[in-house]
Amino acid sequence: MNEKTQKLTFGALLVAVFGVLLLLNRQTGGMLEETFVFLFPIPMVAFSAKYGWKDSLPVFVCTVLISIFCGIFTSAFYAITQSFIGMVYGCCLHAKRDTTRTMLLVMVLSVISNLLSTFVLASLFGINIQEDIAYMQTSMHEMMEKFGANIDPRQMEAVDMLLRPDTLLRLLIVSMIFMGIMQGFIVCQLSLLILRRLRYPIQKPAPINAWFPPRWTGILAIMFYLFGSRYLGMPPTTGTEEIVRVAGQLGSLCAYMYLLGVGYIAVLLLLRAVGPSSRLVNMILSIILFMILPPVFLALGFAYISLGFHEWVNVKLAKRIAAEQALRENM
Repeated sequence: MNEKTQKLTFGALLVAVFGVLLLLNRQTGGMLEETFVFLFPIPMVAFSAKYGWKDSLPVFVCTVLISIFCGIFTSAFYAITQSFIGMVYGCCLHAKRDTTRTMLLVMVLSVISNLLSTFVLASLFGINIQEDIAYMQTSMHEMMEKFGANIDPRQMEAVDMLLRPDTLLRLLIVSMIFMGIMQGFIVCQLSLLILRRLRYPIQKPAPINAWFPPRWTGILAIMFYLFGSRYLGMPPTTGTEEIVRVAGQLGSLCAYMYLLGVGYIAVLLLLRAVGPSSRLVNMILSIILFMILPPVFLALGFAYISLGFHEWVNVKLAKRIAAEQALRENM
C-alpha cells in the first residue's frame, strides 16, 4: 500500500470512529456527552500526530461535516471544537514542540471552548444566564433558611453578600476556566496514553515533579487570596471602588483555584514519596483528601511554590525511586 492510500484509509477510519461517537451520543440522548468531550479530540490527535497539519486539514473538514450531519447543534459544537483542539495538539506532537507549552496551549483552547459553550450557546438557544443565576440564588437562600437557626446572623449576612448575582456570575466564569484547564490536562494525558499503546514515536512528557512555577507567583497568589477574600462579601459600589471590588473578587477566586491545583500536585508527589507504592491508590487517596481537606491543599500549594516544599518532596521522591530500583536489581 502506497503512502497516499495509507493516509486516505487511515483518515477515513478515524472519521468513521468520530462519527460512531457522535451517533452513540445522539442515541443516548446526550447522556454521555460529558464523557465524549474527552474522546472527540483523540481521532484527530492520532492522525495529525502522524502526518502533520497539511494532511490533517481535509480530515478535520470531514469531522466538521459529519458533526453537522450526525449530531444535534450542541453536540456538533462540542465535537467541532474538540476536534480542532485534537488537531492542534497532534500537530504540536508531530512537530515535537515542547510538551509543557503544548499542554498549556491545549488548556487555553479548552478554556475558550468552555466559555463559548456556556455563554454563546446559551444565548443562541434563548437561555438566560442571569435567570439561571437568580434561580440558583433563590435555591441557596431557601436551603440556608432551613438551617438558619444554627447559623450566626453575621455569618448569614456574609453568605447573603456572597450569593449576590454578580458574585455568582464571577464564580461561574472562574469555575468554567478551572474546568477547561482540567479538561485540557485530561485530554493531553489520555491522548498520550493511547498513542503510546499504538506505538507512536512521540516524546515522553516531562514528569510532573519537573514542573515548578516561579516563587513569586505563590506569594502573589496568597496575597490575592488573603486580601481579596474580603471583597467577596462586599455589596456593589460605583466608580473606582467597584473596579477594586471586582478585581479583588476575581483575583481571590483565581488565586484560590491556582493554589488548590498546585496543592493537589504537592499532595500527589508527597504520597508517591512516602505513601503506598501503587499509583492508583495514591490517586484515589489524593482525590478523597482533596474533597475533605481543601484548606490543607491550599497551604501546601503555597508551600510547594514559595517555601521550598518542592525541593524537599523531590529529594524524598528521588530516594524512594532509587530504593525501589535497588530492590528490583537485587531480586
